Amino acid sequence: MRLLSEVFLITKVSESDNMAVIVDYTDSLKKDVFRFTDDCFEGLGKVFEPRGRHSFYNDIPGNFDHFWCLISDGSVKGTVAVKRMDDSTAELKALYLASELRGKGYGHNLLDTAVSYAKARGYKRIVLDSMAIYEDALRLYDRYGFKHIPRYNDNSYADIFMEYSFV
Repeated sequence: MRLLSEVFLITKVSESDNMAVIVDYTDSLKKDVFRFTDDCFEGLGKVFEPRGRHSFYNDIPGNFDHFWCLISDGSVKGTVAVKRMDDSTAELKALYLASELRGKGYGHNLLDTAVSYAKARGYKRIVLDSMAIYEDALRLYDRYGFKHIPRYNDNSYADIFMEYSFV
């Protein structure tokens, strides 16, 4: 992965893979982000509610420190975001990846993009909440070095809480 003017190029994993890029979110991607998020949620047995509990997606620049999209075959196939909690803590948000791209390193690249951003911005740690049923995501976090911590928020859907410390 190389940083070129805020665009992260991900090299091909094999000749059968298409090139994918991680780009900064812009409002021109909003419709595609909504479509992708709706598809992901449906695949996870969830409902995407942009007019309800997921209303923060309506103002991505206003609700996240930074939001990235993985673009493959001309459309959004992955997302990740960082949200400021306080001067020393950032929160990992919206890490989703299309099922056909899982197991190829793209999830790691998205995670590394967010963690590297948080570290470069001077945060001391990055935290996340998740659910035990998301075994693939939890394996990714474990392999990356995230450690389990006590509950840090009131998200009633989450039952897993983790952090990655930079100190």
